[in-house]
Amino acid sequence: MVLRVKKWYKVLILLEIILSTPVVLYLFSLQLSSLMVFVLLSAYAGLVFFLIESFILKLEVSKDKISTIYFSVPLSDIIEVEDGVFETKIRTRWKVYKLPPIDGVQVVLSSLPNDLQKMCK
Repeated sequence: MVLRVKKWYKVLILLEIILSTPVVLYLFSLQLSSLMVFVLLSAYAGLVFFLIESFILKLEVSKDKISTIYFSVPLSDIIEVEDGVFETKIRTRWKVYKLPPIDGVQVVLSSLPNDLQKMCK
């Protein structure tokens, strides 16, 4: 099963980029210090990265593991799955993975063994 990023998150990030582009272009046309230009371009590049990530990120759930472009984790290693407003947290034994909000992430919770499902609720 393949889960994707929620549509409202994609629209929100796209709207932020559309609204910030004129401001970035205006500030870029001013004579700013190199540090300010670097900070400005870094922030804008971060927004563009979030947009690209939201369109290509998918969470693949199989019988024994979940995987994304960032990681592949066996279901037995998952301790908790949190579905927040602006992020989805997948807590494993060794690491916490923070992803954009994923549509239908509760399917991952239902794929966990019964004893882990009780711990996550």
